[in-house]
Amino acid sequence: MASRAMSELIFFIASVLIASVVAGALYMTTQNIADGVKDKGVLLARSLKMDFAIINDPESIPLVNGYYVFYIKNIGKESFLFNSNGVTVLIDGEIVSSTFLSFENIDNPGSEVLDPHDIGKLLVNSTIIDTSSQYHKITIILVNGKKRSLVFKI
Repeated sequence: MASRAMSELIFFIASVLIASVVAGALYMTTQNIADGVKDKGVLLARSLKMDFAIINDPESIPLVNGYYVFYIKNIGKESFLFNSNGVTVLIDGEIVSSTFLSFENIDNPGSEVLDPHDIGKLLVNSTIIDTSSQYHKITIILVNGKKRSLVFKI
């Protein structure tokens, strides 16, 4: 009888140990999932706070000293880098090299950052736009992937 009690005690201890290991593994898995959801939520919240608009009249894009002028307004709640490192420009689906672009912060001259409510000028060299077609599409993409497009007439 003592041997039966001893074997039951060993099985009980073994089952408690196995249950503890399983509980620990489930806890770690749940914690990793929760951390991943939290990190993704922070990135999504930041992405939602960073927003902009192209505020030109698409029928009348200014041409100044050989550059088409596009006005960009930060309509988000976070600042973003407003230079060739923070902004990618496509015209008619083609990436525009930074040598054909110039960035100016109208509200804070000299700054390469557009703060909330600031307006910036994106100057695009007119030589890269095919004038045989009147309508073109500019797409502006921020470093976080937020993008806006405008079909415009020249």
